[in-house]
Amino acid sequence: MKIYGSTILKKFFVAGTFLLATISFFSCEKIDQNPEYDFTIVVKTLADSSRIQNALVEVYVPSTVSDLEFTGSTNDRGEITFEYDRDAVFQVRASRGRNISNNGVVTYSYIGCTFVRLEPNDEVFQTVYIEPYDPEAPGCTL
Repeated sequence: MKIYGSTILKKFFVAGTFLLATISFFSCEKIDQNPEYDFTIVVKTLADSSRIQNALVEVYVPSTVSDLEFTGSTNDRGEITFEYDRDAVFQVRASRGRNISNNGVVTYSYIGCTFVRLEPNDEVFQTVYIEPYDPEAPGCTL
C-alpha cells in the first residue's frame, strides 16, 4: 500500500526548510568592521546654561599610561566635534580665561569637567558645565 501524502509532506518540508534558511540569511545583522566614534562636546555655563564660544576643550584618557589627547576651541554654537577609531571613555575638561602666574601656576576664570563614553556609529553629545574657578576647590583634575 502506497501513501501519496508522504510526497506532499516531503515537498512541504523541503520548501519550509528553504524558506526558513532564506529568512535567517537575510535577517542577520552585518557587523561593521570599521565603526566610527564621533563625539561632540557642548560647553555651557552652570549658572544659566548659556553656550560658550571659544572655550578650550581638552579630551584625554584618565590615566598616566597614555598620552592620547584631543584639544580645540568651541565654535560659535559652543560645540566642538572630535573623531576616534575605537571604543573609549575619556575625561573632558573645558575652560576659559587661562592665566599663568610668574611662578608657573596655571589658573582659569571658568572650568568644568565630565566624562564621555564613545559608542560605535553613533555620534555622542556630552555637555560640560563650567563655573567660576576656585583654587581652593578646583573640582577638576588639572
